[in-house]
Amino acid sequence: MKAAVYLRQSLDRDGQGLAVERQRQDCTALCDARGWEAVEYVDNSFSASTGKARPAYTRMLEDIGAGRIQGVVAWDLDRLHRRPIELEHFIDLADKHRLALATVTGDVDLSTDNGRLYARIKGSVARAEVERKSARQRRAGLQRAEAGKPWGPHRPFGFEGDKTTHRTEEADVIRGMYADLLAGISQHEIARNLNTRGIQTTRGGEWVQSTVRELLRNPRNAGLRRYNGEIIGKGDWEPIVSEETWRVAAQRMTGGGNGGGPRKHLLAGVAKCGVCGANMVTAYLPGKVRTYACTTGKHVARKAEAVEELVTETILAVLESSPLPSLSADKKAPKYSELSEQADTLRRRLDSLAVEFADGDLTASQLRAATDRMQARIADIEQAMTRRSASAALAPLAGSHDMRKTWEGLSIARRRSIIDALAVVTVHPVKNRRNPEPGSVEIAPRQD
Repeated sequence: MKAAVYLRQSLDRDGQGLAVERQRQDCTALCDARGWEAVEYVDNSFSASTGKARPAYTRMLEDIGAGRIQGVVAWDLDRLHRRPIELEHFIDLADKHRLALATVTGDVDLSTDNGRLYARIKGSVARAEVERKSARQRRAGLQRAEAGKPWGPHRPFGFEGDKTTHRTEEADVIRGMYADLLAGISQHEIARNLNTRGIQTTRGGEWVQSTVRELLRNPRNAGLRRYNGEIIGKGDWEPIVSEETWRVAAQRMTGGGNGGGPRKHLLAGVAKCGVCGANMVTAYLPGKVRTYACTTGKHVARKAEAVEELVTETILAVLESSPLPSLSADKKAPKYSELSEQADTLRRRLDSLAVEFADGDLTASQLRAATDRMQARIADIEQAMTRRSASAALAPLAGSHDMRKTWEGLSIARRRSIIDALAVVTVHPVKNRRNPEPGSVEIAPRQD
C-alpha cells in the first residue's frame, strides 16, 4: 500500500529543515513497521492556520482523489490541519476513498464516530492554540511598538543590524534622496541615480520607483514608530531626517506625486497656456521642430528653444541680482506638521457638514457658504505648506559664486524645480510667430 508521508513546519528560519527531518525519521519508521511504501509530500515553512494554499498538501489531496495514495502518515494531526474546515474536507475524502490514517502520536480511525470526534476535538484545540498564539504575538508587537522598539525581519536601509544605529554612508544617501524629492526630482530619476552610483538595496538589488517610494514614506527615517499602519509614537533611535522633512515628502508622494519618469525638457509641465491655464507639453511640428503646446492642441504652440532661452536668462538674471528668497524661511511661521494638522481638521469639518445638512441642521445656502470658506482656507494652508518646502528646490544654489556656471551643472530636473519655485511661466498666443510680441512669454514672480 502506498502511503503519503506528509511533513510540514510553519517557519524554517535558517532554511535547514531540521524539524521536517525529525518528522521524516519518525514517519518513515512507522511506514516500515506497517509495510507501507512511503511517498513524501513536504511543505517546509508553510503555515496550516492562514488558509493559504500549501502546494504539497494540495498535490497529496489530488493523488488521494486519483487513487494513487491509499494511506496518510503524519507526525501528528496538527501537521495536517489547523483549521476545522480543512479537517472536514479531509474526513469526507478519507471516507470516500477508505483512507488509512496513521500518526506517530497515535492512530485515528476516521471511519468511526469516535475517531472523527477525536479528530475534531484535536482540530479545535489546535485552532484555539493558533488563536491564543496570535493574540499573544499581537500584544507583544503592540508592547514593542509602544516602547519605541524597532521591528522587522530585515535590516532597514540606513541602519545597522540592530535597527537603531545609523549606518553613516546609507543615512547620508537617505538625506540626499529626500533633498532630491523635495527639489522636484522624480522617484524614477532618484532610483536611476542610485543605480548609476552603484548603491544597492539592503538585499543587494537595484532600486526602482516602488522601493524608493517605500523607503521615503517610512516614518522610521524621522524617528517615528509605526504599528499596523499608524504612527503611535517616537522610536528609541535617532532620526535620519526631521519629522517635518518626512511629512513634506510623504505629502508630496500622496496620490503618486513625484512618481513619474524624468522630464526631458525644461518647461514641459511647468509652463502654462495663456488661454486656458493648462500645462504645456512637448510637441513637434513638421521637420521635427520641437514646440511647447497647450494640452488641448488648439490654443498655443511656440518653438521650445526660444521660450527656454528667454525663461533661462530671466531666471538667471533674478538669481544673479537678488538673494535667494526661499532660503531664509520665517522662523515664526507655523511648522509643516502644524499646517498639515490644520488642513486635516478642516477636511474632517467639511465631512461633518454633509451630515449636518442631511440631518436638517444646515440649509443649502449655509452649507455652500461654509464649504466655500473652508475650501478657501484649506487652499491657503496648502499654499503655505508648499512655501515651507520650497527652499529645497533652491538649496543647490546656496553659496554659489558663479550662478551661471552652477546652473549649467544642474540636471534638467533641478532646473525645472528652481524655475517652478521662483516663477509662474505663462505662454500666450502670438499673431506673428517669426517676430512674437514682447510679453508673449510672461514670467511672473511666484507669490509667497
